[in-house]
Parts: sequence; C-alpha cells; structure tokens
Amino acid sequence: ANLAPLRSITRETGLSSPETKARVQLIEYLSDDEEKLELLLECKRVAAVVRLQDELHPPLDSEDCPICLETIKHVNSTTIVRFYCCGGFTCKQCCDERNKDEEEGLADKLRGKCPLCRGKMPREGDDKESLTRALEHANKGRAWAQMKLGTWYLTGMNGFALDKQKGLQLLEQAADQRYPDALFMMALAYSGEMLERDESKYMYYLKEAADLGHQSAQKRLG
Repeated sequence: ANLAPLRSITRETGLSSPETKARVQLIEYLSDDEEKLELLLECKRVAAVVRLQDELHPPLDSEDCPICLETIKHVNSTTIVRFYCCGGFTCKQCCDERNKDEEEGLADKLRGKCPLCRGKMPREGDDKESLTRALEHANKGRAWAQMKLGTWYLTGMNGFALDKQKGLQLLEQAADQRYPDALFMMALAYSGEMLERDESKYMYYLKEAADLGHQSAQKRLG
C-alpha cells in the first residue's frame, strides 16, 4: 500500500475523523505484511458483494422485523421469537430489549401484552393456554404451529399422547410449506431419534433445511 499519498490525501481533504485515522493506522500496521493487508481487503470486498447480493436477491424466507424493520435473513426458531396469541414474531434483539425494559420497570403498561397485537399473551408456564392457541393456529394451516404440534405428538411432550402417525402428518404439512424448522424436525425424525432411520429422507430434509439457512442443519452437514 502506498502510504504517503494516503496521508497527504487525509491532510488535504480534512478527512481527520477518528474513523479515518483508525483506518490509516490499520493500513500502516498491515503494510509490513502484504499478505495480511490483501486478506483484509479481500474480506471487505467479499462482504460488500454478499451485502449487495442479499439486497438484490434476498433469501426466500427473509422478512422484516415489524418493530425495528431490520431484515431477518432466515426466519426460524434461531432468529425470531414467536407470539402464540396472534402468531406474529419479532427478531430476538427486539424481544430481548422489550424484556429488559420490563425488568427495569419501563414497560409496565405493556407487561403481559403482545408487542404486535396488544392482546394478552399466555403467562409464562401456562402450557394449557399456549397449547390452545397453537391448536387454533395449526387448524388455520400455519406452518410454525403445525411444526410445534407435530413435534409434541412425535415425542409425547407437553401433555400430548404419543402419536407418531399424527405427529408425522403435521410435520409433513409444515414441511410442504418449506418451513425451515419443520424440515429440520423431519430430518431429526428420520435420523432414528423418533422414527426408524431412513438415510435418504434424513439427508433430503437436512439439506432442504440447510439451504434455507437453518443453522443447526448446516452444522450437521459440516
């Protein structure tokens, strides 16, 4: 890197902000090691290309958080918090900030209310109310609820009687809508954890979930 012109440009244009100075110092530091500098510049180039690609061709399962309006690249249980009352969701950061406000007494008026529909949310630990709401949403064909119920039937959790046939049927309905969590649960089911292992189906659903950005599926694929 040619540092002399860089320093002179900085002085002549008055670009002396802390950020600019920091960049100059970083380049000076890396200038003794061309390989490190080239790697840094290449990483920045790739990051810029990825950002542009995401803007021009956002993932099919990306949506904007209704509160902060930031784009959630892959909507699944690892990136959002779902509200059983209305079935809506926010990004995890917005939910964490809301919980923090409640802990500090800054959101007393909204305590126990959904940030989206303002309806009363099931109380923490009130499984019966949550299950009732989940059933309502599943009957309306909502994939996230079908996935929840299907998992509970397959595993006999949350008071549901073990019913693998019904559980698999619900999971398939959600997977047919290409809901990432449902695709991943289908993979787990055929991995031998819930049903008899089926290698071809296991890999199929695992790859489908991974292609939609499901982190757990991607980790299993290595």
